Amino acid sequence: MDGERIKVLLVEDDGDSRELLAELLEDDFDVTTAADGVAGLKAFEDTHPDVVVTDESLPGMNGTELAQQVKEREPNARVVLVSGYAQVDGAEYCDAVLRKPIDVERLSRMVGELGDAARH
Repeated sequence: MDGERIKVLLVEDDGDSRELLAELLEDDFDVTTAADGVAGLKAFEDTHPDVVVTDESLPGMNGTELAQQVKEREPNARVVLVSGYAQVDGAEYCDAVLRKPIDVERLSRMVGELGDAARH
């Protein structure tokens, strides 16, 4: 059954937020984490997740840059951008944008729906 779980890459530079979100998502999904955009891109290439959940404000490579790189490598992968800003340049590379503070139930539903879509 583990092979059927949606694979999620969570990219967040704040350690506490990353750990908490990963813990909450792990109930329903296989979760890999990364602390910045560059590490996130490497983790994407290593794990081939169905859905990437990324913060916009990351050191090294921001979330929309990461989304663009993800889409270039795997157009079927889905990207959820999390941002405290109402407007984000580059959001067109993302399949969904969630404003902070994060509604975890909404994020989980979104990841499930996008993960299913990525597989079909």
